[in-house]
Amino acid sequence: MGTRLTDAKFFGELIDCTLPGLEEIPALAAKEDYAACRRLFAVHVRQMLQPEVYLNSLNPNTKDVSQTSSSADEAVQNKVLVCEIPWDFGDGPIDWFFNPTYNGYPEWTWQLSRHMEWIIMARAYREIGDKKYAEATARQLRSWIDQAQAPEACDGHTTLCWRTIEAGIRMGQCWPEVLHTFYKSPAFDDDLLTDWCKSVWEHGERLSRDFTAANWLIMEMNGLGHIGILFPCFKAAKEWYTMAVEKMLEELGKQVYADGFQYELSSAYHNVVIRNYVDLMRTMKAYGKEIPAAYSRTLEDMMVLNVKIMRPNRCLPNINDGRLGPVTQSIGAFYDLFEGNETLRWVMTETKEGRAPEETSMVLPYAGMAALRTGWGEDDTWLFFDGGPFGKAHQHEDKLQVLFHAAGKYILTEGNIYAYDSSEMRKYVLSTRGHNSVLVDGNGQNRHASYRWEDGDISKTSGLQSRLGDTVDAVRAVYNEGYGEEQDKSITHERSVYFFKKEEGTKPFAVIVDRLTADKEHDYAVLWHLDTEKLAMNGLHVQAEELRLLAPEAPMETAGLAVERGVQHPDWQGWFANSGTQKDFRPVYAVQHRLHAKDIRWVTVLSQDDSITGVEASLDVNDTKFTLKKADGTALVFDEADLL
Repeated sequence: MGTRLTDAKFFGELIDCTLPGLEEIPALAAKEDYAACRRLFAVHVRQMLQPEVYLNSLNPNTKDVSQTSSSADEAVQNKVLVCEIPWDFGDGPIDWFFNPTYNGYPEWTWQLSRHMEWIIMARAYREIGDKKYAEATARQLRSWIDQAQAPEACDGHTTLCWRTIEAGIRMGQCWPEVLHTFYKSPAFDDDLLTDWCKSVWEHGERLSRDFTAANWLIMEMNGLGHIGILFPCFKAAKEWYTMAVEKMLEELGKQVYADGFQYELSSAYHNVVIRNYVDLMRTMKAYGKEIPAAYSRTLEDMMVLNVKIMRPNRCLPNINDGRLGPVTQSIGAFYDLFEGNETLRWVMTETKEGRAPEETSMVLPYAGMAALRTGWGEDDTWLFFDGGPFGKAHQHEDKLQVLFHAAGKYILTEGNIYAYDSSEMRKYVLSTRGHNSVLVDGNGQNRHASYRWEDGDISKTSGLQSRLGDTVDAVRAVYNEGYGEEQDKSITHERSVYFFKKEEGTKPFAVIVDRLTADKEHDYAVLWHLDTEKLAMNGLHVQAEELRLLAPEAPMETAGLAVERGVQHPDWQGWFANSGTQKDFRPVYAVQHRLHAKDIRWVTVLSQDDSITGVEASLDVNDTKFTLKKADGTALVFDEADLL
């Protein structure tokens, strides 16, 4: 019961007893009078903490958000909501190793130990002042310290309660706010306050010793940096603080491409990294610490990237394990540190102040992505193309994917992000099958089998070709990294995207040219996921209410059309995850142009209306011309050589 760290070691070796009020501790510890040591130490901690400094440094967009009394009251009653799955632990102590999920989803147990209910009760306490919130938090803290003892040196990914990501989150986001709220409450007596600090020291030891990499490392160092600032009574505080600041500075060069995207290439974890830098920067600033200039410079670029890639409704696209939330949520937590940036101000003030980026379409040559658009209004048309590398983590097998948002609708979508479990739905959203790319003989891309990130990769450009113009934007990339379990690399898929922004007599439209080459004949399936209620088919053409897919005529033995929606056998197809929550998904249409050939060029037109009625394009992989038929009887003839 209690911390693994003993009083003898804590008071005898780890505390800086030269600080005021702690001078008597060495003599008391030598006599093993640890009760007296605890009393003196608790007095010192209560005098050391500066709630007016720390609490005022919190993100101004979240610190004053009132929690409903019912949610705080539920937390008092040991009712939790983890991974959007509720659980009532009843009157007894919380079992911190429990898992109520239907398939043993470990993320639930891991995230239970992030202690987010404690923040809810802390904010309710600051607003209402009811002692029950302090008493409930103290009771739950005691049960966690008693049950979840810190591990000896081990991999940061192991244990149910002490993974280093949770340790970093507790120290960087949760525990400091809770401690600065409750530390004077009678519920937090000398013994509990001392054990809390002993556990904080164990967090510091774990984070400085067993740290990992990628976004986890940034969360770990944010937590370690907070310990170093807020607990100067630890002898290791300065060392831990220096380690955290220097490692986070080093990681900016390792994790952020020159075009501003974090190397996991996930629209969610990009912002997780930003948040953890900014959380530490706020605390550094509040306590008079110097903030490295590279922090501010790089993070500002990372925040502006959110604007560059956002959809017309000012929400992010779901790139890899990414989420579809508003950009104002993504950057709102950080905006006050960068109010001088005109682009960020434009977004945060709902376009009333500041200014939109001068460019409309944006290409990220290192991340290998392009956000092509007609303008920055909510009714503008937006096309996103992913021709980039696999990324460091949270990857989907989706290279060459196209997404399309027009007329206020995210119509051409994909499988989205799903709970990190072992379900078929999780496998689906990770696979090429859940994206707008190409299957070969029913197999998807398989970069994961052999891909290994090297630190030097951050300096490499993606190979994405692009040409942006006033009327047409063009991008091109290649996938040749293998299909299926055997990672067959004899097939090459080249995709060219031509986004026509200003063609007289039409709404903005796109032409997608897929070239597939191999050493023998294959069955190819060009996939499109349409989030629509109605779908009609006419030959190889597909008409949704908001988007039309037009394809050239082709022999029956070469090309066919299949549409699936909400299918689970033999393979999952036609699904969209509404959130990252288990069982929260719905069917969408998955359209497949099925081709049988060795080498083939396939042209698809994404049109918003009936102004374009058809496309003429040979299947010859070397041909570069295509013709679009218009409803008025005229035709538009293009040569790819002139476009890119």
